[in-house]
Amino acid sequence: MSAIATMIGEPRFWVLVVFLSAFGLILSEKIHRTIAAWFGCVCILFLGISMNVFHLCHTVTDAGEAKVGHFIAKFLGSGGEVCHDSLESLMLSWIHFDVIGLLLGMMIFAALLEISGFFEFVAVKAAKMSEGDPWKLLVFLGTLTPLLSLVIDNVTAVIIIAPVTLKICNRLEINPIPLLIAEAILSNTGGVASMVGDPPNVMIASTAAGIPEIAGLFGFIGFLWRLGFISLLAWAATLGYMRWYYRDWTESVPSHVESLMEQDEWDAIEDRNLLIMTSIVLSITIAMFTLTELLHLGIHIHALALAGAGIALIAARPEDTEMRHGLMHTVSEKVEWAALMFFAALFILVGAMDNVGYLEDLAYWIFDNFGADHVVLAVVIIWVSAIASAIVDNIPFTAAMIPVILAIGTQDPTLDIAPLFWALALGAGFGGNATPIGSSANVVTIAISERSPQPITTGEWMRIGLPVMLITCTMASISMFIFHGTLYSS
Repeated sequence: MSAIATMIGEPRFWVLVVFLSAFGLILSEKIHRTIAAWFGCVCILFLGISMNVFHLCHTVTDAGEAKVGHFIAKFLGSGGEVCHDSLESLMLSWIHFDVIGLLLGMMIFAALLEISGFFEFVAVKAAKMSEGDPWKLLVFLGTLTPLLSLVIDNVTAVIIIAPVTLKICNRLEINPIPLLIAEAILSNTGGVASMVGDPPNVMIASTAAGIPEIAGLFGFIGFLWRLGFISLLAWAATLGYMRWYYRDWTESVPSHVESLMEQDEWDAIEDRNLLIMTSIVLSITIAMFTLTELLHLGIHIHALALAGAGIALIAARPEDTEMRHGLMHTVSEKVEWAALMFFAALFILVGAMDNVGYLEDLAYWIFDNFGADHVVLAVVIIWVSAIASAIVDNIPFTAAMIPVILAIGTQDPTLDIAPLFWALALGAGFGGNATPIGSSANVVTIAISERSPQPITTGEWMRIGLPVMLITCTMASISMFIFHGTLYSS
């Protein structure tokens, strides 16, 4: 009892209580997930003010100035400490505004494409190619989405494809849930194989670039070469499971197939000039995502996304005069602001856990229990990352886990940390499929599904996502056992 009383008496214990309570509310769906997450943030703020639980300063090794989160802080004294001047500044530094900026920029592109009629065009085209067969449609979209995730981030792929899916299902009068879940899960699967396909991969590659011993492994080609084959196997396994689970849905006969086959998809384009200009700017932006890494341009992809979206807005000249004057208002209405606020709140919740030392404790626990065997350690990282990414969004978890891996590396100078980073990419990517809040693509898909009469529930998602996570993480573990000392090592 004394141990429990001591634990309860620790201020940081209440940070854990708030964290678990917030995620319990998110998963329960009793209130909207964004409200639940921000309620947790308010409680975190209250704890910081009333209990003084958070550390405004931390020690760094470089001299002069240091970047803390997304702010520049001055050293206090000569002890190598960087400090925030307020709790509010500290909490804001936990938010990864680069990720928020990337999502916002791509949402603006998606809004312009929707206004032009592009999604309606693709909806009719895809439905005609599938001849109204739900399974063919799932395979078609479930292949297109991961292919897109190889060259653009999986959130963008979902932002582009999910509205198309809703329009297809409305036309065929079929349940959109299987298609939307398949697209999100398979976009995560495809994103695992690409440096730019999944935000956690971008963060891992950025960290590895600063470590000379492993920097050359984590480029665009490096991800594709080392993780491409396992992503392909995961894609096939996921489709196989969904074929079995949705066997009744795949055998349904959609309505209005004949009338749909007679339609001309080009009639759906409402503003051809807007479509052309947006498509050109979007294509250049996507090309720059890859070129900035290959040519070492030193430009972050969130800056490219926001710059591209700004150029697209400037270049957009809708033919309809009324639409032209109200363009910004229309675009703003189509941006998923609730999803962006949810991400920001998740970053704060995870940042609070990191600040009070829970993630450092996790690093020591992993190393103390599994550090003796480097292969087992990498496999443990896969499963720890997968389970944690199922509970929290894999972007903030990856941001928190990267310093954990670096800390593990400092415990054993003989340890090659490259396999641990590959394990993190596999675990965060595949583990994020388990729950609707496990990855950014999932959150955006849920938000888009709320536009339809049949939004995706947590229970329905987990009946698909959890088995897929277990299957794909098992495959990833086998791959790590086989290739640890060769393909995944420096």
